[in-house]
Amino acid sequence: MAQAPVLNNLYNLANQDPALKGKLKFMAVGKDNDEMAMKMWKAFHKVPFPMIADPGGMFAKALNFPNYPVTMLLDKSGKIIWVHVGAFDNAEEALKNIKAVVK
Repeated sequence: MAQAPVLNNLYNLANQDPALKGKLKFMAVGKDNDEMAMKMWKAFHKVPFPMIADPGGMFAKALNFPNYPVTMLLDKSGKIIWVHVGAFDNAEEALKNIKAVVK
């Protein structure tokens, strides 16, 4: 839950950055959460991007990510180009790392 404000800030920074605007789409997957829990979490934290429930953790299992949070970037072909495991300390540092790989 502590990650929500940082991710919301990252989302806003990325959408305001001319080099990234229109190049990124954000979504969150709630491992072991049902649809109702995700809707409540999204509303409570005012998350501005889509959130998807993953009640059985199948998404995490398919990608071999046993622990959350995990943040990843995919290119247009679906290839993973960047992965960050764990929480972000701040959105600005995450944005800098993202800008280094987004072309």
